[in-house]
Amino acid sequence: MFSQTLDEIYEAALVPSKWLAVLHDLARSIDAEGTLLFSARDGASRSIVSKGIVELVRSFNDEGWDQRNTRAARLLANAGSSFVSDFDLFTETEMLQQPMYSQFLRPKGFGWGAATALQTANDNTLVFSIEKRLDRGPVNGSAISYLNRLRPHLARSAFLASRLEFERLNAAIDAMQISGLASAALTGNGNVIVCNKSFEDLAPQLNIGAFNRLSFAAKMANDRLSLSLASITAKRPSIGASAASFTLPQHGGHSPAVVHMVPIRGDARDIFARAAFFIIITPIDRQRVPSSQIIQELFDLSPAESRVASLLAAGKDVRATAAALKLSPDTVRSHVKGILNKSGMSRQTDFVAAIAGLRDVAR
Repeated sequence: MFSQTLDEIYEAALVPSKWLAVLHDLARSIDAEGTLLFSARDGASRSIVSKGIVELVRSFNDEGWDQRNTRAARLLANAGSSFVSDFDLFTETEMLQQPMYSQFLRPKGFGWGAATALQTANDNTLVFSIEKRLDRGPVNGSAISYLNRLRPHLARSAFLASRLEFERLNAAIDAMQISGLASAALTGNGNVIVCNKSFEDLAPQLNIGAFNRLSFAAKMANDRLSLSLASITAKRPSIGASAASFTLPQHGGHSPAVVHMVPIRGDARDIFARAAFFIIITPIDRQRVPSSQIIQELFDLSPAESRVASLLAAGKDVRATAAALKLSPDTVRSHVKGILNKSGMSRQTDFVAAIAGLRDVAR
């Protein structure tokens, strides 16, 4: 059992999908139901959950216990070099007084477990939390000893996995440089982890300041960046929050551009990377004319909004646009408000100036 688990642990460093098997084996080795591997840093949280506790973790998130998890807080405050059990963190009296136990874990048939915290190569904190049913009894000393035999191997595998994911980010950014795309990988707080030369060369249109925090010269762009960060890193992302695009006004000799934010989600490997999303900046050529499809994709517009935007960019006013689309002027004005909101601009003329000329190369 021990040697097989070791093989799976080191294989998981190279094949991220193998972590589920590792988490399952950790739980079964101490007669527990499942294991949660959790990472939280820079506004972006990620987790991998073995099948035995999927419903428990879903309830934990849905009921907002992540904001009042005294158990995890005590673990992180006393993080050392070993696994610990509940009795290492609380006395029996304290557990009875903790809502995490009395109101959440025990009513659901849980309440015993073991956990440890590890640091990865990118200074990320990973928590392995093994959950055991209440009727199976506390995690005993022999179980903790067994887990501590595995802990150095878990740490090495996590360290290797984080290094590999950083190299993966570098490779992606370098590939975009070859393609002529200014790009960077950012944390959920908007700090630049890695970027290419084309991205750096956009200064002073953008700036990488203290703690590698990204900012734009234009306040409008900074406001949209903040809104997009909040949307992308939200625990319950809103519809349409899978990506975001907004315009970057001309500044410092650089042409207007479109900023695309693409979240990194849905892969077990991402728990080892601090990156929350890629940001790609594409310049706008004022000598080209955009199609409604291009405008729709760039700014996440509805089909109706994109048709209105295309006619406005072609020089039509609200009444002419309404006549061309067989809509009322009030309906067109309503679409214009939606367009400005999604593009992050306050004036119709700014939007038209920013997009005028992107040619649909597919024509």
